[in-house]
Amino acid sequence: MAHPTGTTARVQRLTALVAIVLVAVAVGFAFGRVFIGHGATYRLLAVGVTSAIVAWLFERRSLLLATVVSAAVLVVAIGIFVFPGTTWFGAPTLETLRQMGHAAAQVGEEARIQISPAPANDSLMLAAITAVWAAVFSCFALAFRAGSPLLSLVPPVALVAFADSVLEDLIKPVYGLLFLIAALAVVFADSLRRIHGWGPVWSPPGSRNRLLPSAGRGARRIGAGAVILAAIAPIVVPGFGSKAVIDLSQVNADDRVHVSPLVTIGALLREGENVEVFQVQSNEPAYWRMVALDQVDANGAWNPSPEQGQAVTTGRPLPQGASGPGTTIDATFTVENDLAFTTLPVPFAPNELVSSDDSVSWFPQSQSMSVAKWPDADSQYHVRSVFAAPTAADLRASATGQTSAFQADTELPEQPEIATIQRLAESWTAGAHTDFAKVMAIQTHLRQFQYDKGQQYENSLGGLLDFLENRRIGFCEQFASAMAIMLRTLHIPARVATGFTPGSAVGGNTYAVYTDNLHAWVEVPFDGYGWLPFEPTPGIGTVNPETASYLTPEGTAQCSGPRCTTLNKQDQETVTPVKHHHRKCENLDRLTLCKDPGGDSAGGTTFGSRTGTETAAPPERAGPSVRTLAAIAAGIAAVILAGIPLVRWLGRRRALARAREPRDLILATYDVFSQRAADLGLGRGPGETPSEYRRRIEATDLLTDGHMERLTGTVVRAAYSARPVTHDDALDATADADQVIRDLRRSTSLRRRIVGIYRRD
Repeated sequence: MAHPTGTTARVQRLTALVAIVLVAVAVGFAFGRVFIGHGATYRLLAVGVTSAIVAWLFERRSLLLATVVSAAVLVVAIGIFVFPGTTWFGAPTLETLRQMGHAAAQVGEEARIQISPAPANDSLMLAAITAVWAAVFSCFALAFRAGSPLLSLVPPVALVAFADSVLEDLIKPVYGLLFLIAALAVVFADSLRRIHGWGPVWSPPGSRNRLLPSAGRGARRIGAGAVILAAIAPIVVPGFGSKAVIDLSQVNADDRVHVSPLVTIGALLREGENVEVFQVQSNEPAYWRMVALDQVDANGAWNPSPEQGQAVTTGRPLPQGASGPGTTIDATFTVENDLAFTTLPVPFAPNELVSSDDSVSWFPQSQSMSVAKWPDADSQYHVRSVFAAPTAADLRASATGQTSAFQADTELPEQPEIATIQRLAESWTAGAHTDFAKVMAIQTHLRQFQYDKGQQYENSLGGLLDFLENRRIGFCEQFASAMAIMLRTLHIPARVATGFTPGSAVGGNTYAVYTDNLHAWVEVPFDGYGWLPFEPTPGIGTVNPETASYLTPEGTAQCSGPRCTTLNKQDQETVTPVKHHHRKCENLDRLTLCKDPGGDSAGGTTFGSRTGTETAAPPERAGPSVRTLAAIAAGIAAVILAGIPLVRWLGRRRALARAREPRDLILATYDVFSQRAADLGLGRGPGETPSEYRRRIEATDLLTDGHMERLTGTVVRAAYSARPVTHDDALDATADADQVIRDLRRSTSLRRRIVGIYRRD
């Protein structure tokens, strides 16, 4: 007795495609949790599904060819989803490859300093997309090329488990259940290929004996029970959701959260999604400072010095906090979304934590506050700060901190680029006789550069030299780092501070602060006054009230036309604005309120000193966003879907129009009829005579009134008979063909009709 026919190769391949797509979806959803926001998850889903389709399409080709094609498509995907501004209509360019190399070099540093969920910056997204792509592609290769379905699940399950290991919240079973279903699909697809000779498992479309009915009730119950048991068992097992015996996420961790916001500022500003971080109610607008970075490594990257935090008691002065006379700022912060850093934004310089919903640690050296875990939304804390208000004359008479306490703040790595930066700093400060004049000279030179937050540089001192000597365009990261290093080459202590610009006024002395307000600036210590901020980034202006007293003491506030400029003749502190936009400025009590579309605080209202602020920087030329690319792809797909039936309809109409004689018209009508029938799954086979074709269609018992028999007779006479045919015969053939198609269509499923538009049988 012969074995019944097994499942077809097409069904086997489609089952494998469904299985690997399920794996890609499970990995995309589970691994996407390590990033902030849903945008990264959507990108990982798209990448995973694309990798699955590429692996499936090239299954029957050599493994070498499939791998080469997969790598090429991966580069295209990285260009579209990570570096869209460098591509040429989606195609990667040399600049795309250069940016990929630069981001790849930073992956290790990013992974070391970031806390999950992390911002989806370029380096981490590059690593994530590559990992998801490789996991899905290798899963397909191991399962269906090597025939090892269980081994094939190791790469994707590693990514799913990684998300649970680095996230501190309770493990969510839904992701494990989704991956379990995908894993069972892979095993099923592999088994289908192995046992296809035992009989059909999947019946053809239109049959009532589909997959589930063909399996016994007992088999279905066992399968459903296994899935339910696997989903519920971990929950009831003791210890589910508790920390591992060896918690790898705590390796190399200490009391201080080592986060370098400099590494992420560029990615957040270029991300496109402007998210509200917190609101602050304050008697004074200010820079909301997070942390000072005082150590620079051989690559020019800035990080905070290791420091032991001290527990803060609310309502009491902070140890080594601000003291003495000055202007007081009372600021109450309300977290709108989870902060990306555990370091709290506060006005500089804090001297008291009035109240807080969380336990706070104080770090005197960097003058920063930190919490153990990210503050929840709607949590609040109230900080009181006091900042000194020296004049420019005071600072000209005061040297920068020359005591041993600031010795470490002049240290630089021993790299050949430092000598070149020093010569440049000396040329910029020629003629300046005081430390304050030198600081202002470097600040003034940098503010003549151009602002563009889309710029990216190599993570090295060579990249900084490229910024200073060649491109002269960048954003706050480059400006702050360059000024601090140049000052150190002149033996002037300096460090980089990070935080947020004031944000947008929303009424009642309340300001909304967004991710676009993330910013970096420079701080220099002066004897008798401590650390004071300076602003080297063009397009920002003197928005920090701390700087109002000494940046423009002898100047006159000017805020008209295209420039808001600060003048100071003695120290040549004139700032040349970038002339691209006009500002509207209004004089307030102590500050100048300027409506500014640009800067590191783009999209909001910034605050400047009464003595003036600077014009906005030119808007960035951002590349297309993922949403835009998805919309373009959807539009192209819609055009293709609509165009295929239109092109086919026009082709048939053209064939009928070209037939001028009745005989030719009958034959053309029959050809068009055969094509329309093929759309319904009943096309005429190669070499099949009209009579054979008629008998096959009539065997379906779907026709009425003998229209197919009359159509066939008319066609045979037109093709073979010497007797002439008339226009009436052509009209009858057209009517019969239309009626047969209507009869067939009434008995054809909607799915078959839709599929037939794009694929003939």
